[in-house]
Amino acid sequence: MMKKRIGKVALILLSCVFLGILLLVIVFSLPVNSARMHVKDSIYPMVDILNDDAGDLQRKYFLNLKENFTDCLMVQNGLEKVQGKSLIEHAMYIYHYDLSNDTTWQTEESLKQFSQYGEEGMFLREYSKYWHGYLVWLKPLLMCFSWKTAETVWMVLQILLLLFVVAFSFYKKQGSLGLGLIVALLFMKPVSIWISFAMCVCWGIVVFAVLGLLIWYQKLERKKEQENYFLLIGILTSYMDFLTYPIVTLGIPLCLYLVLNQEEHMTCLRRLIKVFWMGVLWAVGYIGMWGMKWVCAELLCQSGTLRNAVWSVIYRTTPLDGHQSAFSGISRTVDAIFSQYDSEVYAIGFGILLVATLLSIVWCMIKARDLDWSITLVCLSVVALLPFAWLVVTQNHTAIHCVFTFRIMGVTIFALWCMLVCSLRTIKRKKSKYDK
Repeated sequence: MMKKRIGKVALILLSCVFLGILLLVIVFSLPVNSARMHVKDSIYPMVDILNDDAGDLQRKYFLNLKENFTDCLMVQNGLEKVQGKSLIEHAMYIYHYDLSNDTTWQTEESLKQFSQYGEEGMFLREYSKYWHGYLVWLKPLLMCFSWKTAETVWMVLQILLLLFVVAFSFYKKQGSLGLGLIVALLFMKPVSIWISFAMCVCWGIVVFAVLGLLIWYQKLERKKEQENYFLLIGILTSYMDFLTYPIVTLGIPLCLYLVLNQEEHMTCLRRLIKVFWMGVLWAVGYIGMWGMKWVCAELLCQSGTLRNAVWSVIYRTTPLDGHQSAFSGISRTVDAIFSQYDSEVYAIGFGILLVATLLSIVWCMIKARDLDWSITLVCLSVVALLPFAWLVVTQNHTAIHCVFTFRIMGVTIFALWCMLVCSLRTIKRKKSKYDK
């Protein structure tokens, strides 16, 4: 039985690797002229306006909210077609031209230079340690619209998708969970997510994963495919994301699953084991897909990606204080994360949610204590701690990039909301039983 499960996981992973390479080859076979022209037309509102004292203040404000450094890199990756390089080399290496020839890239100035004057005087760089699967949707978008218009179109699509998922949750009689998705998003600074190509990836995967669970939960349970569902989420996250705040693509769907699964009678240990294996399969998908990029790049192009990527992982998982103990950097990493909540509104909102959750738990313990509720609460508590486990392991990366990695706390917020929902539902169910 275990051999069969392992074989199926391996088959899914290898199939996704093949499909991922195929999609990138197709993307790089597309023409680049229209995309280059559209980006060139948007250089001022997307880059130059930041250095213009007379530039529109509102536009500057929005640009300062987004991760423009990474967005410029993503956009330029979609514009490249290097002479003499094959499609498979493009897919494996992910080339771009940069003004810098050292480890620090100048993405904004490089994109401006490349768009206006071409690659003359620039250095050919590669970024092979990631899949860059976002190019599957970003390049066609840039082929059809100017960069600024593409940003607006993408933002509108994200908002419409979220509204649809929330509305669909009400249709499936899970409206409280749909509202919880909005609550979690509010603690993740949604505007910065919506206007940034880099920051929207993980959130987009979360929304689609939630929608998938709302649609296919019963089917997944009947066919016992829950673990493989989380395997696919991990694979998709690794394929699309730049290591921004990936743990949310595990934590938020897992919380949703636990609430949907609350009425399934099972022991605490069995439910914890179930949660554990879904987490493990997500990790297998995430790490396995990422590792296969390094292996494929090495086998197909002898790129040196495998060696460089391993050293990068070692560096990113080192203690924050260099050679000191990992524990010495935890408090500093936590401080860096919470420093991003720069308004009292967040503290007030978190306080209200925490108090409401605790009161609902106490009320449920007094009025409607239930074994399935208790077990679900334990599991949700474990998921709520996932961001802290993540920041301990990746404290170097998390602290350095806290301006966006703080969004991992969205998992804790959603977990607290789900505890509140479970408690209120249990109380309501008990009350309805007595009324009959």
